Amino acid sequence: VVRAFGLHRLPLDPATRNLTYFHRQTMGALPAIARFARRLRSHFERRRFRRELAEELETHRALKLRQHTDAGLSPHDAAAQTRRDMGNTILAAEQSADIRGFLPLDHLMHDVRHSFRLLKKNFGFSAVAILSLALAIGGNTAVFSMVNALLIRPLPFAEPQRLVRITEFFPAALLVWFRQQSRTMDIASVSPGVDLNVTGNGPAFHITASPVSANLFSVLGAPVAIGRAFDAHEDQPARDRVVILSHQLWTQRFNADPGVIGQTITINGIARRIVGVMPAGFAFPSARVQLWFPTVIDPRNQVKYWAGDFTPLIARLRPGATTAQARGEIRSLAAGVWHMFPWIMPRNWNANATVIPLQNDLAGDARSRLLMLLCTVGAVLVIACANVAGLLTARGEARRRELAMRAALGAGRFRIVRQLLTESVVLASAAGLLGLALGASAIRLFASVISSDIPGASRIGIDWNVAAFTAALAVLAGISFGIAPALSASRLNLLESVRTGGQRSTAAGSVAFRSWLIAGEVGLTLMLVIAAGLLVRSLYALANVNPGFNSQHVLTLRISPDSAFCKQPSACIAFYDRLLNEARAEPGVIDAAMANTVPFDGSAPDLPVDVEDHPKTPDFPSPMFWSGAITPGYLRLMGIPLLTGRAFNASDTRESEPVILISAATARRFWPGQNAVGKHIRSAAEARWRTVIGVVADVRQFNLNNRAPGGITGAMYMPYSQAIDGDNRIPAAMNLIVKSAGAASQVGDQLRRAAVSLDPNIPVSGAQSLDSLLGDSVAHFRSTTWLFLSFAGVALILATIGIYGLVSYSVTQRAGEIGLRMALGATAGGILRMILVRSLKVTLLGLAVGLIGALVTVRALSSLLYDVAPTDPLVYALVSVFLLAVSATASLIPAWRASRIDPIRILRAE
Repeated sequence: VVRAFGLHRLPLDPATRNLTYFHRQTMGALPAIARFARRLRSHFERRRFRRELAEELETHRALKLRQHTDAGLSPHDAAAQTRRDMGNTILAAEQSADIRGFLPLDHLMHDVRHSFRLLKKNFGFSAVAILSLALAIGGNTAVFSMVNALLIRPLPFAEPQRLVRITEFFPAALLVWFRQQSRTMDIASVSPGVDLNVTGNGPAFHITASPVSANLFSVLGAPVAIGRAFDAHEDQPARDRVVILSHQLWTQRFNADPGVIGQTITINGIARRIVGVMPAGFAFPSARVQLWFPTVIDPRNQVKYWAGDFTPLIARLRPGATTAQARGEIRSLAAGVWHMFPWIMPRNWNANATVIPLQNDLAGDARSRLLMLLCTVGAVLVIACANVAGLLTARGEARRRELAMRAALGAGRFRIVRQLLTESVVLASAAGLLGLALGASAIRLFASVISSDIPGASRIGIDWNVAAFTAALAVLAGISFGIAPALSASRLNLLESVRTGGQRSTAAGSVAFRSWLIAGEVGLTLMLVIAAGLLVRSLYALANVNPGFNSQHVLTLRISPDSAFCKQPSACIAFYDRLLNEARAEPGVIDAAMANTVPFDGSAPDLPVDVEDHPKTPDFPSPMFWSGAITPGYLRLMGIPLLTGRAFNASDTRESEPVILISAATARRFWPGQNAVGKHIRSAAEARWRTVIGVVADVRQFNLNNRAPGGITGAMYMPYSQAIDGDNRIPAAMNLIVKSAGAASQVGDQLRRAAVSLDPNIPVSGAQSLDSLLGDSVAHFRSTTWLFLSFAGVALILATIGIYGLVSYSVTQRAGEIGLRMALGATAGGILRMILVRSLKVTLLGLAVGLIGALVTVRALSSLLYDVAPTDPLVYALVSVFLLAVSATASLIPAWRASRIDPIRILRAE
């Protein structure tokens, strides 16, 4: 258009000149784009193109033939002249196809088809390589699916990258103060969860609920599915009687009725109105939480305001604020909060509070465990790739004559490398498909290393991210293990290769390369087996730990009356006395007792206390004690020894002198070298001192590692009739503990019916054996150990195959040398010893590298280990000797075969 009207001759302003230039460039690019599209289309419409090309050639031939016939030539001479004029029509057709087709894609498809034929032809080699890679890729797929769900996929909230967690725990007073002072964040509080009873809608049931600040859902950016979120004023006294249900609770207990909004349910004796239902899949702060209600913020209640529930704080960064700015702000604010309390607090209390991304916080300790597993399966994949690289190197030597013929017929080095790399990628892609299937089936097993309560655990599975990761991993693995063998095989001496296959000329370099690969395999395998050995030792140590109590034939039932039920302590005491009498009268019950908590049940009731001879100071305020509320007979039933003093008895009532028992570790900590009996301790909320009447043996109450929750520095027992909880009231929820003589399930059903018969409005959980709680306490650790063992076993098998393949290939390549040695007088024993020594040299090199790597990397397992050091010399020595033995065994068969070589047959062949 520009040229047609002569516009290109006119003086143009800059804007018009730029437009004209853009037009010319665009119009010039269109033919190239059209040609590319036409060539790409012709590739996929190959049959039609060939048919049209054949018709066009036939038309040209017919025209030529007519011209020569019209010129007076005979039909035979005209046909011959036409053939001479047209030349090689097959070559012309191929050139035309090259011009009009998409040649790189044609070559790629040719290489892919050739690769599939080779896989089918060498089925044994293909099966071993694909299975080795598939196991490693499958492990990576399964672990990455968990990493993707918990650490990569954004949280299902609005702008999740702006959500953060303020570390440490704070009371309601500091939540209010932080809100007022912060310029970078909108802050909310959320409790990890409390157990509550729901009554008034059919049979009473027990749920886990979370008291939250009224602005939690707006801070999260999580809209409700039905109804509304909390209003800003609904965390004030007498205005907090509202709740929001989880989708699961709404479906299971309310039949997914949309009319539930506005209905009233009774929670722990308090009527609350349902104002909303969260969408399916919402799990915050954990998957256990099924209901949310506003926490009361009342500055008039000083104890509750400053010493109530200490909860985590989450926040949303304000527009323009960064995590670094929020981190600096919270550090400056938290540094001086200790002096704001109405009582003495440590000067450094929560001074190290900081800000971290919320997604990292929700993953918890699973983050480090998943990253360790990801590194482990990555190491297994590296071992598998090294193994396949060794196999491909050996196969490349066997195919040297074939590759030399290709080169002699015109194939360049790049063309040969591309073909070999394509074969490697096709091999890895087949392994990737199988690995994806294996990973999908193993997700449930791998997910056992993390808690199902972690938000996002339900999202673990195969999605497009995981599929893309597996595909990319397979392609990268194919390139990584194929590049070195491809380059090695492409270095051709055509004359030597065609004459002998090139075995002599390249064997030394090929064996050296494979030796380095196998040494690396052995080193990585050593690191994995050492890690697995340390975890096995830790698991064995945990299995043999004395927990401080006898768990055999002990059953527990959780009895959870409302707190209002114990408004009169005498009512609770009488109820549990009746329940104990009923339980002891049941057939199959040997003994029965009550306790507010049992070992490994996940609860940690604690109280701030004053200790005699230890006055409080700003640096040493009230210590926190674990506080057990038990009935007489609990120590006897649980098999907890009384070391000094006396146990509780029926005379320890609410009207008698308050008494307590303490653990041996508490006595040693606070009164070292003294008799603790007769000393005094009291709750910080009490006026009267309690007298220590006995010292009992230590009990691993929280876990077999004996790691108490942060801040707890002692343990004490109170008689139930005198016990108090954090609200200075008698504990309402208790555990019925019985020692049974019969079948646990039968006795549990009897006890549950007896408890329900006393008061059907009190929720009673199913019976659980103490042995199962003991086993569950190490379930995640056991799963992690088994996974490490599995990975180490796969790595060990791959390393064994690699060593065997290296020695076997070396023997084959050196058959002539070995035959010559034997002809000159070498004995079979000498040949056997020579092969074994060379194999063990490679293994020793790998062990040296692996030991250094293990000393550096295995320290990352320190948080998982129990009663064993990361540098435990026994584990290192045993694993090293074991790998040496495995290497010698793998080398023995090919070495024995080498010692049986017939020198006459070998020399005749040479």
